[in-house]
Amino acid sequence: MTSLRVTLITCMAVTAVNAATASDLSDALLQNSSGYSLRAQPQYSAQGIRFANWLLMPTLKSGLYYDSNLYKAKDRKEGSIVGLFASALTLHSDVSRHSFQFGLSGLRKHAFSNGNASTLSGRASVNANIEILSDFALDLGTSIETKQFELGTVDASSDAQHGVRREAYVASARISKVFNRLRFISGASVTHHNYHDVSAESGGVIDQDYRDGTRFSILGKMNYAFSPGLSAFASAEYNARNWKAAGVDNRDSQGIEFLTGLEVDKRGNFHGVAGVGYLRQDYDLGTRGDISTYSVNLDLQWMPSPLLVVNFDGRRSVEESSLAGHTSKLTSKAEVSLDYEFLRSLIISPVISYKRESYSGVDRRDDTFRARLETKHLINRNLKFGAYYDFETLKSTAAENSYSRHLIGINAKVEY
Repeated sequence: MTSLRVTLITCMAVTAVNAATASDLSDALLQNSSGYSLRAQPQYSAQGIRFANWLLMPTLKSGLYYDSNLYKAKDRKEGSIVGLFASALTLHSDVSRHSFQFGLSGLRKHAFSNGNASTLSGRASVNANIEILSDFALDLGTSIETKQFELGTVDASSDAQHGVRREAYVASARISKVFNRLRFISGASVTHHNYHDVSAESGGVIDQDYRDGTRFSILGKMNYAFSPGLSAFASAEYNARNWKAAGVDNRDSQGIEFLTGLEVDKRGNFHGVAGVGYLRQDYDLGTRGDISTYSVNLDLQWMPSPLLVVNFDGRRSVEESSLAGHTSKLTSKAEVSLDYEFLRSLIISPVISYKRESYSGVDRRDDTFRARLETKHLINRNLKFGAYYDFETLKSTAAENSYSRHLIGINAKVEY
């Protein structure tokens, strides 16, 4: 099962004390999919709508793309033009010590030749950073997400008439305290998943209740700053996963992950986090699904010139599988991407990624390779155009699950 994982290892910076003591890189920078740019471009940056101490940022995005393999299948290739419409509304506070953020977003994909392949998703979130003292902060967050998965998702039934729908309810809290060069972080999160039954093409209903469940996570982390912008960290995370399935389908488990590494915030040319460690997930069902291996967490951005950003990402994690006879899987991901400013208003972004999913208890391994080339044309601060080509191929030891597909599309984005 592809579960929602709340990552608490990267955190928000706390005041100017960070610059001279402990450095803890912000999630907003590390997870920025559009890259971290060295050159400010105010003429292309949306300004938002200001109300007293609040800033409202509305965004609309629409586009068309061609999907050559809607079902992500080897023997059932069906292509279609797909329409995309996405909207987002973010409200930020603008006060001196504390910050609050409210977000709403929605995404609709409509396949013109096959309505069953259409999807509808949405998310609402609230986040707060409360500065109790200059070196003591509290972060709180909660979100509700409804997501409809695409047809052909690995953990979905091939007989499903349309994509499975799932709700995820998330709550998290974290405190951080700075002592000179040391920073201590403690946090916890809980995520509840609710899956909806789906109609089968052959008739009847495919039960999805066994995938419902709750996931708990507790994290402790320590940073030591060698110098401004360079710190070492060590973290330990415990998780407990309780799912509705019972008996031979029981997927309940407990796990730990230890990481140690470096965080770098050299804004001139290097930025990110790199960590290695150990992870283990023990399943109540027995040793069939247990996984014990090394862990990796890599999220780096290198800026060799003002016109180029190079991103390196890598991660290993253990997730549950909803396929019959498959209790768990070890997922290893690696990605390299570039953002090149070909012109001041034209950005070219190639991406190459690789993912391996190794299923425990059975002889199955899935390798996914993906290559993407995207261009973004910045017209002004409110309007952007984009075009992309995406190739994806999955090779599985279960040959009938292998497939390849091509995506090619255009889009327009309006933001204020």
